[in-house]
Amino acid sequence: MKESELIKFIKGETNPVDREAILKWIKEDNIHQEQYNILKAKYIATTLNVETDKNTDEAYRKFYARKNKSNRYKYIAVAASIIILCIAGYTFNSTKGNNLIVTTVDFFSSDVKSIATNLGDQKTIILPDGSTVTMNAESHITYPKKFSDSIRMVTLIGEAFFDVKRDTTKPFIVHADDIKIRVLGTSFNIKSYPDEEKVETTLVTGKVEVLNQKNENPIVLEPSQRAIYNKEVSSIKVDRVNSKQIIAWKQGKLVFDKTPLKQVVLDLNRKYNTEFIIKSDTLLQYKYTGEFDNLSLEEALEILKLSSPINYKRLNNKIMLESQ
Repeated sequence: MKESELIKFIKGETNPVDREAILKWIKEDNIHQEQYNILKAKYIATTLNVETDKNTDEAYRKFYARKNKSNRYKYIAVAASIIILCIAGYTFNSTKGNNLIVTTVDFFSSDVKSIATNLGDQKTIILPDGSTVTMNAESHITYPKKFSDSIRMVTLIGEAFFDVKRDTTKPFIVHADDIKIRVLGTSFNIKSYPDEEKVETTLVTGKVEVLNQKNENPIVLEPSQRAIYNKEVSSIKVDRVNSKQIIAWKQGKLVFDKTPLKQVVLDLNRKYNTEFIIKSDTLLQYKYTGEFDNLSLEEALEILKLSSPINYKRLNNKIMLESQ
């Protein structure tokens, strides 16, 4: 697999066909998974502490050529080596290939923190300004130990709920894939997984601006509005949602409202750390409505079976979904 193709996948820029091919390649061999994780670690390291007007692709291309020419690139090199050592010491046995298995890393003089959650996990952290972030499963966030005098900036991969302390002198900005979310003080949810086609920003309280980095016109959200960024066409649309349902994952719930089964499967996989495979083509068109309220895996499967035309069976520690 070409390195350039893997980088596009890490950034969430691949089309659905290529995405499936890369996921299959990662899963088929532990060596492939290790190669992918090391490459991802290097890429993330190059994006740490980068100003908003810097291009992360350019930073990655110039990483090795310039890492000895400035203190900044020296600390990036150290950060990358630490992440790689953490990954190399881990047995790569997860069901998905886009995990960065790092709990907390202090990047020495960089003063940057990197925190991640595994499949089935959640974590709540307090940022330097007192803002609270609750991270969903398989998510990764980076932020400085101390925010600058003019801005509060974090980077998110995955899903997290932010409760931001108001500070009119320091805008709070979240980078998620190709969009930025800018606030002064509010609460909102961001869902930005590399293996999904969309980035979703849902406002719970206050007001936020959502900016597509390829389009300078910001979209302002009001409570219970959701901005959906389509990675394929680089467009944003806004709809109205029940924000309590969107953030129900914080209480261990999964709420689906006419949700494509492919998306349901991704959410179930992250919550239960179990691989689901859709065996029936007709089910790919099926949209599921239902709620799993702190259920065990077995209970969730039975609810799915009883409330939809879906049957399941276990095969080699995987859940196979078929039409009834």
